[in-house]
Amino acid sequence: MFEYLMPLLVMPNYENTLLDRACRAVVQRQIEYGLSRGVPWGISESGYNRTDIQLNYQYRAFGVPVWV
Repeated sequence: MFEYLMPLLVMPNYENTLLDRACRAVVQRQIEYGLSRGVPWGISESGYNRTDIQLNYQYRAFGVPVWV
């Protein structure tokens, strides 16, 4: 969600532009996904509590799939 919505913090938004349509679509998809699974919407990719042998935190993309 952050990656989609962050530009709106610093840029103007104009209706029916690619940015406007993408932001609206991703929010709608997040809401649908949350409702269908009974979980909160607004999930972003995140790190998780696992480190490799060199103690680097691991990163895995998880969140709402675009197509289900």
